[in-house]
Amino acid sequence: MEILIRKRAIMLLLTALFWLAALIFFHGPAVAEDIKVIASEQNGLLPVEVHRLIIDPKSQQPIVILADSLEERGLFIWISHFEANAIHSEMNGIDHFRPLTHDLLERVIKKANLKIQRIIVTHIQKGVYYATLMIEEGSTVIEIDARPSDSIVMALKFNAPIFVSKKLFEEASVPLKEPGKVGEPYGVTLQNLTPSLAEAFSFGLTQGVLVSDVRKESRAERDGIERGDIIVEVGGEAVDGVTSMRNVLRGSKAPVEARIFRKAQIISITIHPN
Repeated sequence: MEILIRKRAIMLLLTALFWLAALIFFHGPAVAEDIKVIASEQNGLLPVEVHRLIIDPKSQQPIVILADSLEERGLFIWISHFEANAIHSEMNGIDHFRPLTHDLLERVIKKANLKIQRIIVTHIQKGVYYATLMIEEGSTVIEIDARPSDSIVMALKFNAPIFVSKKLFEEASVPLKEPGKVGEPYGVTLQNLTPSLAEAFSFGLTQGVLVSDVRKESRAERDGIERGDIIVEVGGEAVDGVTSMRNVLRGSKAPVEARIFRKAQIISITIHPN
């Protein structure tokens, strides 16, 4: 009898994985590949919370922001509308008349007497974030590679903690609360370009500064600067960091030409720092 129950639990888990694979197939590139048993380990991980969902004003693609405990920095992950709706439903306690795919996966996992232990956003490769879904089976933990968006939905369903690799968070997160010194009064929030950030924006170099925010109705907005721009050159001089860009913004008395990496191409914009 015990063997029969065990077999049924395994079949239910395989069914759940089938539905997850179908979800990934229809809603984005598959990253669910290897499944293996591992020991639970939290070294080098940072606990985060779902800070909020926003919409990229240019692409109209949803973004989920994972923030640290102080809500000082956030990791921006672009996701699909389907997963954004699922995350929104979980954050606001919205029940659906009929179970959606994530709901079905939740029910199957529970029927198999399993649970989501935690999820980990592990790394970024070619602009794509990767995550690991940790499922408890008794004293064993099963690790499944998955998309961050699907993993976040399941973490919310099981009230499981969400972690991000500390190294990844340090390199790819951006300030959520800016003191307003760098780039003011021009109206931009700037961040030094790390290798992970450069990869996230599909930029092949690490020279330049990332525009992480643009204040509304500022000179920067009027000049056409956008969040996500990478400023690589100003006035014919290479920009090697926030300090050099700050000096340009403070020292330029006349309009100056800036070269900017945006959406896989270099464009030129005339900026008016003063």
